[in-house]
Amino acid sequence: MTRYRYPPGPLLGDYARATAGLVLTGLPPLLLPLSPWVALPLAVAAGLFILFAARTAQRHMTVIEMDANGIYARGPLGGSIPWEHLAQVRLNYYSTRRDRGLGWMQLRLKGTGAGETVRIESTLDGFDEIAERVARVARKRGIGMTDTTVSNFLALGIDAESETNSFTAGAFPTREPPTREAQ
Repeated sequence: MTRYRYPPGPLLGDYARATAGLVLTGLPPLLLPLSPWVALPLAVAAGLFILFAARTAQRHMTVIEMDANGIYARGPLGGSIPWEHLAQVRLNYYSTRRDRGLGWMQLRLKGTGAGETVRIESTLDGFDEIAERVARVARKRGIGMTDTTVSNFLALGIDAESETNSFTAGAFPTREPPTREAQ
């Protein structure tokens, strides 16, 4: 069984952002006499930063395990899916910039049973290895994927539709350019 964890670097950055946001939005209503029209939006924003911090802590405590039988998220709100129960695969890209230059991917897997859901973000160490295995299992089981999911797998270098080699580099054979022969 192989175990994967979210690396501490990005998690520490998320903890810092959550803390800064909470300080900037949560302290003013507590320390200053503010109009309800100002205090309420600040309190809502503080609540969002609390949720962000909780989500970061959840990722921090989660360990993803994968073996020949399935994939498992161990930790708060974890889940597990035996490979024979895999029913839906979605790979979405979330951009943080208008030019789509920076962002992250989220792999969402659903099984046939209740509670069989696993979500994995691309910041996880070993994400590409997991995505490649999921694509292979989905192909083998004949699970249909959206065009967006297929193109996001291709962005990772994984051919999610071909029955041959799952890596794009191997899925598209290279050919020598045609040469002209003297007539």
